[in-house]
Amino acid sequence: MLADADSLPSTAVPQATGQTKQACGWYELAPPPPAPRRLQGAQSFDRVVIGGGFTGLACARRLAELEPNSRVALVEAQRIAAGNSGRNSGFLLAVSFYDDAAPAVQAARTRLQRAGLADLSKVVADQSIACDWQPFGNLYGAVSGAEEAHLAQITGKYRGQGEPLEDLSADQMASITGCQDFRRAIFHPGTVLVQPVKLVRGLAESLPGNVTLFEDSPAVDIAPTADGMEVRTRDGRIRSGGAYLCANGGAPALGGGRGRMLPVWTFAAMTPPLGNGGGPFGLLPCFAGGPTLRKTRDGRLLVRQGFAVATSAQPSRRDLQAFEQQARRSLAHYWPDLAAVPFDYLWGGAMVLTRNTAQVFGKLRANLYAAAFCNGAGNCSGTIAGRLLAEQSLGHDSELLRDQCTLPPPRRMPPRFLAALAARQQIAQADRRLRAAQTKD
Repeated sequence: MLADADSLPSTAVPQATGQTKQACGWYELAPPPPAPRRLQGAQSFDRVVIGGGFTGLACARRLAELEPNSRVALVEAQRIAAGNSGRNSGFLLAVSFYDDAAPAVQAARTRLQRAGLADLSKVVADQSIACDWQPFGNLYGAVSGAEEAHLAQITGKYRGQGEPLEDLSADQMASITGCQDFRRAIFHPGTVLVQPVKLVRGLAESLPGNVTLFEDSPAVDIAPTADGMEVRTRDGRIRSGGAYLCANGGAPALGGGRGRMLPVWTFAAMTPPLGNGGGPFGLLPCFAGGPTLRKTRDGRLLVRQGFAVATSAQPSRRDLQAFEQQARRSLAHYWPDLAAVPFDYLWGGAMVLTRNTAQVFGKLRANLYAAAFCNGAGNCSGTIAGRLLAEQSLGHDSELLRDQCTLPPPRRMPPRFLAALAARQQIAQADRRLRAAQTKD
């Protein structure tokens, strides 16, 4: 059973700590990282992993564990946790139903997600990583009639997979969230809430001693050599016996999953601390396009929602302004007293989508392996994919690896302009669905 929290609404709207900053709140609120080590000149390693998010960190860790006498390089384009691994809502999902996959596919995904969560839990415990780790669960609620209809569909998916669900009363939801208007809610145990930047940095800092991390070193090319692969960055290159593409959206440019994904922006905003007590919680959307809501340990509210096709290196000002208006409507939907609450931070992050919500996984060619494309749920599924990629490349076998290999590969996308047009139509449809759901009847 979910523990109750004190009521959320405050008697006065808090004042912003300053002008809204267009930066990731998780990153800004974490302690500053040490100076980065950049890849420079020509170097040699036994293995090189490209991408320092959840997938790449898990892959590098497992390679180092399985070959303790080898030297593993981990090459990250940005600072650790500055990318998508630190820009999400901080949910480590034990199970997620984000499409209408066949029952056998969904069951395999669930086993893999739970294994990824177990791996993260073990590292956090063994290495004493301070990341605001909070076992919580999946919580969904409906305030309007339209949301109730969506919630019924979510309920059917959970029960169709034999997952335990608990119905929560309006009073229970009011105690947990401070919102007095819930008509119906469901709770599923297992999911963990974290501060994602602290978690990802902790995972990087606790890598085995035979892993060398290079940051601010974007890979620009991978080429075969007589005995392995060479990875080139702006200022250096690494020769190794094997390369592992774990760069998610960056994978296609380096030869993994070309023509099989579309990057889209998704957005988040974070308020100042509300200063009114109550425990942290997380509320997941019960339909595509709905808001993900979190209250953090220090009393901030986070709203994550909204999509825009990513056509440049950063989201546009227009996209951010549209999301900010959307985020305020979502706050007002659940907590009318907070409709005008200021935001301290506002940011976007690029999420990779495929036509059938599938990952690239496995051997691409001799000495080159890939695990990429998160489809919005990569914290746990990416973690286990990274671990299994390392194991597969070294000849290991397991039931989990067989699960991973049974998942369908990403289907080919139509030409980019057609894929972007279809995505914009779906985004517009999701916006209409959101407005309908947030009309109380």
